[in-house]
Amino acid sequence: MRKVICINNEGLEVAFNVGDQYDVDREFETTYIVTNKLGKKHTVFKTHFKPVEDIETAI
Repeated sequence: MRKVICINNEGLEVAFNVGDQYDVDREFETTYIVTNKLGKKHTVFKTHFKPVEDIETAI
C-alpha cells in the first residue's frame, strides 16, 4: 500500500501530525484519500502531503 508523509498540518484536523506517514486509499489530481491512525478516512490536499518515495529519494 502506498504511503504519504504529512509536511504541513496547517488547517487540517488534529489527526495529522507533521512527519507522520499515512496509508493512501485513493489518489486524485489535487487530493489524496488517506486513512489516519484511528482508521478513519479523510480527503486531504496534496500540498499538505508528499509521497514517502519522494522523501526517501531526496535524502
